[in-house]
Amino acid sequence: IKLNLAFHTSMQENRYDIVIIGAGLGGLISAAMLSKEGYKVCVLEKNKQIGGCLQSFGFDGKLFESAVHYIGSLDQGQTLYSIFNYLGMMDKMVLTRLDMDCFDEIRFGQRSFSMAQGHEHFIDTLSTSFPDEHQAIRSYIREMRHVCEHFPMYNLRIGSAEEKKAVTTFALKEKLDTITANEALKQVLTGNNLLYGGHYEHTPFYLHALIENSYIESSYKCRDGSAQIAKLLRDTILQHGGEVLRNVEVTQLIEKDGALQYAEDHRGERYYAAHFISNLHPQTTFRMLESSMIRPIARRRYETLKNTLSCFVVNISLKERQIPFVNHNIYFHTTDDAWKDALDEITEGQTSFGIFFSEDKHHPTFAASVSVLTYLNAAATDAWNDTFHTTSNRSERDEEYQLFKQQHIAHVIDAVEQCIPGLKDAVKAIDAVTPLTYRDYLHTPQGSMYGIQKDVRKLNETTIGTRTKIPNLYLTGQNINLHGVLGVSITGVLSAADFVGLDYLVNKINKAQ
Repeated sequence: IKLNLAFHTSMQENRYDIVIIGAGLGGLISAAMLSKEGYKVCVLEKNKQIGGCLQSFGFDGKLFESAVHYIGSLDQGQTLYSIFNYLGMMDKMVLTRLDMDCFDEIRFGQRSFSMAQGHEHFIDTLSTSFPDEHQAIRSYIREMRHVCEHFPMYNLRIGSAEEKKAVTTFALKEKLDTITANEALKQVLTGNNLLYGGHYEHTPFYLHALIENSYIESSYKCRDGSAQIAKLLRDTILQHGGEVLRNVEVTQLIEKDGALQYAEDHRGERYYAAHFISNLHPQTTFRMLESSMIRPIARRRYETLKNTLSCFVVNISLKERQIPFVNHNIYFHTTDDAWKDALDEITEGQTSFGIFFSEDKHHPTFAASVSVLTYLNAAATDAWNDTFHTTSNRSERDEEYQLFKQQHIAHVIDAVEQCIPGLKDAVKAIDAVTPLTYRDYLHTPQGSMYGIQKDVRKLNETTIGTRTKIPNLYLTGQNINLHGVLGVSITGVLSAADFVGLDYLVNKINKAQ
C-alpha cells in the first residue's frame, strides 16, 4: 500500500518525500525503485564520487576497483539479473564473464584447485582434485542450495521468517564437519573467505552459502569498472525526478515529536522529508541521531557490535606484456590454513591474498594491472586515526604512514611473487589502500570491509532490520541482512518495499522479465 505523502505537493525547497543518506548501492537501489514509484527522492552523498564500494578510480592510466572485483547471480532469471533488469540496467552494463571452468582458483603454495560455474560443473571439476570426496562435494552443493531455497527474497518470492530460521542455526565449520572429514577439502571450500571476512567457527553457514552460491551460479567482472552500476542507478533516479547531491556530508539527524524532521549537513543546510533512509553503518547513523526514542541500551548495542576486519589492498600497474592475463581470480595462501589471517586479526605478515587481474586492451592475453587484497586489522593504523583524507578533503598523512604502506607493499609483493613469477620486475607503478582509506571513503567504522560481523551464537544481536524505533527512519546497506552486490541489492528492494509493499514490488520485478 503506497504511503500518502500528498502534503509535499507544495514542492518546498529542500523538502522531499524521502531523503536517503549515503549513495552506496543500498541507498541508490532504494532511491531508484522509489523514484520509479513516483516519490520525490533526494540522495545525499558526502564524497565527490557516488557508489560507496562501487567506486572505481584511475591510477597510472589504469582503472582500479575500490572493492567490487566481480559479481555473481547475473545470468538471465537469476536474482541480481532480475533486480538490475527491472531497473533497466542489464542492457547497458558492460560485462565480461569469468572462465566457466574456474572463476576462483584456490592456491595453497603450489597446489591449485578450481571452482567452476554451474552446480554440476562445480562438483565435477572439484572432484578431479578430490576423487574420493565426490559425494561430499555433492552434499556440500545440496546443503548450500537447500539453505538458499529457504531465503525467500534471495529467490525473489514472498515467504516467512520461519523458513529462514530453519537454516540459520548452523555455524560454517560445524556444517562442513557434517559433510566431510577431509580437512584439505574444507580449506578449499572456504579458501575465498576474503569474500565475507568471517570467522571459521562463528560465521553462520547460511552467510557462506548465499554468497558462494551466487558466484557458482554465474560470475562476471564489470569491464569498465563497477562504478557503472552507480552511474546507471543515478541516471534512473534523475530520469524519474529524483536528486543525487554530492559533497553533502550529513552530520545530524533531528527528531521531534516522535518523528525525524530533517537531516543537517556540515554547512548547516537542512533537508526535510516525510521519511528518511540511512545507508550508513548503524553505529554512524545513531551517533548523529538526536532523539530520546533510541534508548541508551540500544545505542550501546550498536556501539559494541563487532565489525568484520578491514583490509590492505595493493594496486599494481604493470609494464606491457610482462604478466599473462588469466580470466579468473586467485586466492593464494602461503600456509595450509586459509583462516589464519582472519582468526589472528592480523596487523602484519599476511599469509592470504585475493588476486584480481584486468586485461590489457592493447595487448590481449596480457594483464594491464593486478590488485591484491589482504586482511588487515584496523589497529595497524591506529597511530593515524586523527587524520582524514579523500579527494574532496585532502589532508596528507606523515612520512611514518608512507613508510608503513611501503613496508606492507613490500611484504605483499614478496609473497605474491611465489604465485605470479616475475611480478616484481613487472611493476610499473604501485599504490595501496589501508583501513583508513576504507574508513574515510566508505564511512565504515574501523574501515571494516563488510560491516557488522554475523555470529551464529548471537544472530538476533548481529542481525539488523530495515526499520527503527523512529517510525520514519529506515536502514539499508551492507549491514542489513547480507553484504555484497547481491545481498545489498536485495536489501535495497526490502527498503523500498517498506513504502510500496513487498508483494507489489516483487511481482513487478518478476514480471519485468
